[in-house]
Amino acid sequence: MNISTPIAAAFAGLFLTAIPALALEPTLPRSPKVFARLDADSNGKITIQEIEPKALKRFERLDSDKNGEVTAAEIDASMLKYMTQRRARMLRAMDADADGSITKGELDTFIEKLMKSADANADGGVSLDEARSFKVAKLKKTLNGEAAN
Repeated sequence: MNISTPIAAAFAGLFLTAIPALALEPTLPRSPKVFARLDADSNGKITIQEIEPKALKRFERLDSDKNGEVTAAEIDASMLKYMTQRRARMLRAMDADADGSITKGELDTFIEKLMKSADANADGGVSLDEARSFKVAKLKKTLNGEAAN
C-alpha cells in the first residue's frame, strides 16, 4: 500500500503527539521528548522521512480491516480500546475495595501512597528530579513484571 506524504504527515501529527489526551487532530510535536524521538538524526529538525515510517505504522495499526483506509468506526474502536484499558488501570490502581468505583477516600489514599513512594528524600514534597526518577523506577518494575504500585 502506498501512502502519500501529506497523509503520512497528518497521521504522524495525529497519532504521535497526544494520544493519552486523545487529541486526534493533526499537529506537530511540541513536547521535547516526542520531538527528539521523531528527530532520528538529532539535527534539531524533523522531516517527512523521519515521520512517515511511524505514521504508516500507526495507520496500519488503525486500519483493522487492512483495506488501506481508516474509517471513523476504526478510529472509534481504537479510542474505545484505549479508554477501556485506561479505565481498567485506574480501577486497579485506586479502587482498593474492588467495587467498581473510586471514592474520595480511595483517591486520597492513592495520592498519599504515590507521593510517599516518589519522595525519595522524605522531605514532604516531590521535586521534578524525584518525579522523573519515580517514573523510571515504576517503568522498570512494570517491564520486570512487578507491581508498579
